[in-house]
Amino acid sequence: MADTGWTRQERRIFPSIMPTIAANSPAEDTLAQAELRAELRDSGIRMCYQSRRDGNSELYVMDAAGSNTVNITRTADIDEVYPHVSRDGQRICFTVVRTEKLSGGRRVPRFDVYWMNIDGTARTLVASDATDPGWDPSGRRIAFVKRISPEKTTDYQNTGLFIHDIRTRKTQELASGKLCHAYVPCWSPADEWITATVHKHADFNHAIIAVELRNNGIYSLENSGVNGCRPDLSWDGRFICWNPNDIQIGVARFRPFCAHRLPQYTVAQAPPPRGSVYFGDWSANGKYISYSMNPNVTVADSETRALWDIFVTTAKGETYVQLTFDHANNKQPDFFFSA
Repeated sequence: MADTGWTRQERRIFPSIMPTIAANSPAEDTLAQAELRAELRDSGIRMCYQSRRDGNSELYVMDAAGSNTVNITRTADIDEVYPHVSRDGQRICFTVVRTEKLSGGRRVPRFDVYWMNIDGTARTLVASDATDPGWDPSGRRIAFVKRISPEKTTDYQNTGLFIHDIRTRKTQELASGKLCHAYVPCWSPADEWITATVHKHADFNHAIIAVELRNNGIYSLENSGVNGCRPDLSWDGRFICWNPNDIQIGVARFRPFCAHRLPQYTVAQAPPPRGSVYFGDWSANGKYISYSMNPNVTVADSETRALWDIFVTTAKGETYVQLTFDHANNKQPDFFFSA
């Protein structure tokens, strides 16, 4: 047998998991879910996420068990989305979306990248016409992609991969300008790689790619069986979770140079027939993965498209627990430890 890097236990066939089913309150927890909620409550872990519960998209923080929720943006006239918290829990970067009027009177979304302290103070512009920011392990540099033009609104129509230093306020481009149509970059907490999704790329078409920071090399993970979108690397750099499709979140070893398919398993499954799960995120200790679930994604219906809630499962997908219950477009969960 070829060496896949997995232990004998990891090479076993993982059992299928039950779909994530939305509940009305924690009172509906099973015994296993109640135990997981109590474990999360005692973990010291917190979570940031975006929600429209106050009418527009705001950023919130809460305990990992779903309690003590606080709105940290409180801006009724703009939307804040795609939050990422620095490793030390002190700062957060995010995308601001507002409406911009172009010449000719047409209105389009405008995307800008900001960072601020986790308490909402010291909001600072990083880049205009940019999106999808994420921190390096030191909490001093932010990776992001630039929009091709203000008139482009499709999520993958971006250019380059840029790094901004919040101390010097200088920005540089990585990957020698060879990266285009990339979105949702994820900086490995191990500080060796940045992963992202590319679409309609000249060399990779649609793929999850890894950029090696020491030499700017770009590698597709397709040969290892990791393909789809929205990759997130574990904090030790050993594992990756991602969406192989719209209805599952998978986990595999992170092996960017691997030439053969690696074992993978599912940690979250959407309910049939029209459910969806997205936005997987590893906890710092590698024990949990958070995600969002919508039980009925119907493209033609804006109300059902917004029915997202946040869940947490164990790293092996044995059980899950629901954290939000208001179905208010709760997305993009991001674990962090309090400073």
